[in-house]
Amino acid sequence: MLFGSRTGFGLEFHVEDDPQLLCVDIFVGGLHVNTWDNVFYPPLLVKKLKDELSRFRTPTAPSAGFVSPLEAFRVAEDWMCGDAGTGTASEAGAEFARCEFLEWGECTDQLLAFAFPDGDRVHLVCRVRDGGGPAWGTEARHEPTVVSVSRTVLVETLEHGLAIAERVWSARLAAVRDRSDTRDGGDMSSACSS
Repeated sequence: MLFGSRTGFGLEFHVEDDPQLLCVDIFVGGLHVNTWDNVFYPPLLVKKLKDELSRFRTPTAPSAGFVSPLEAFRVAEDWMCGDAGTGTASEAGAEFARCEFLEWGECTDQLLAFAFPDGDRVHLVCRVRDGGGPAWGTEARHEPTVVSVSRTVLVETLEHGLAIAERVWSARLAAVRDRSDTRDGGDMSSACSS
């Protein structure tokens, strides 16, 4: 089930593949950004989705010095690599780096993404890297992908994703408890019949 869109921002859940796993494909601007791994640890995904939602529920003005999504991405990436220099460039890099997005564990390690707020729009910019994940010396697999989405649509997509992630995690916890209760109950009944 797909929430959002593949051409904007989308989360495609594959709950039916295996109810014990939380498989999610992430799309940004038509790019499938986690082709190498789409199996998420449910409690981490739930936490990360909640964190993202808290950032985007309210319209926010762009950061000072914001000119374009691609330029902000390049400044943030340089700052994160230690190439931003000092003074204003360093301050802008630090400010833009706070907009990091999709830091959702192993499945997004090979992705550098930012979500730059701009009132009722959010500009998503990401770059997928070859081998090494967050290692800054790796070759880029793609030039940065840029897409602007409605903040409302982004929030709705994250909310739907959170609802599914919480439901899957609750079902997994219930199944574990049921197995535990069955074993405990089975042990008790056999002990009582002796």
